[in-house]
Amino acid sequence: MRIALFTPFSPEIGGGSVQLRSHLAQLPDLNVEWYYLSAASIQGDHRHWLGKTLPPRQFAADLSVRSGFLPGSTKPIREIVSRMDADLYWIVAHYEGISVADELLSMGKPVHLTVHDDPLAMLIRSRLLRPLLPLMSPTFSRVLRGARSVDVTSTNMRDYFKLKYDVDCFALYKYLPELPEVNFHLSEKMLTVGHIGSLYHPDPFRRFVLACRSYAAKENRCLKIVRIGDSPVMDIIAAENLATFENHGELLEKDALPVLATCDSVYSMYPDGFRFRGFRRTSLPIKLSTYVQAQRPIFAHTPPDSGLAQLISKYAVGTVCSSQSEGVIQQAIQAILEAKITRSHFEALRGDLMGPNQLLLLKSALTL
Repeated sequence: MRIALFTPFSPEIGGGSVQLRSHLAQLPDLNVEWYYLSAASIQGDHRHWLGKTLPPRQFAADLSVRSGFLPGSTKPIREIVSRMDADLYWIVAHYEGISVADELLSMGKPVHLTVHDDPLAMLIRSRLLRPLLPLMSPTFSRVLRGARSVDVTSTNMRDYFKLKYDVDCFALYKYLPELPEVNFHLSEKMLTVGHIGSLYHPDPFRRFVLACRSYAAKENRCLKIVRIGDSPVMDIIAAENLATFENHGELLEKDALPVLATCDSVYSMYPDGFRFRGFRRTSLPIKLSTYVQAQRPIFAHTPPDSGLAQLISKYAVGTVCSSQSEGVIQQAIQAILEAKITRSHFEALRGDLMGPNQLLLLKSALTL
């Protein structure tokens, strides 16, 4: 069976690509051609560049027609679809992917849908694209119900889609066959915090850095923030604390692990407030799988209603802090440094969520 995988992002950039590549590596017998939109093409077999992402105005015009609210044009999406030919279309439901899936379904084509982030929650958190919400909502609902099968990024999202849309989905995490052996290199003279990937909002992390600096000073230690990957939001905080940050740029995951092994803890966050509520409740950061492999305690700076907070608490692989108070954050820093978190804690999480059973569900969905 010929499978066309469509993503509105490059196969080599971002957490979504990392997760998809981890699944494809374990399913080598599938005949998958990867079609994508991005700023530029990349080299690689079975990779097909379809051009740049649509400008917001063009994307809005497409959704206008699909929602039936306003006039517009679906021509750019139809052109994208015309350049793919397969027996099954595996579509990541992110921005243009939703329109591509809708176009394919209108043609009677079979679609398997992957949802890494709830697209409506993503629009709510984006000030620029929030006006597209009434246009996106009916199209996404139609696509979700019309797809032959759907995988989502967490059990929370699975349960939410069942409740809201009455659609059966299965949760799909990055596949980790085993935990690597990691040699930790911690310094008693340093308080070292690691972070990889995107940062969703500057304010909580800015307060976290201030709390770390105060805590380190009281303990007569120097503070070092180790950052890996590109994040414009992180750039803002780093520019305010140039001497504190150690930037390693983009690294392959295998190269990132020994860097994170130098850290006392690693940081992940979801912001508070209504704008981020749907996002934090249903999504999980892809960086979680990297942190699990690095086996360093995870500082989850997030309200307790997030999926991240629930996993950190359930498997005791870190500390959850929902406060923006410097004093409370310092208490959470001390707690995570004193916690007895072992390899077995991370192994329990890996075994339950990131083992082979989920891949059997994916393979079944793609070959049914």
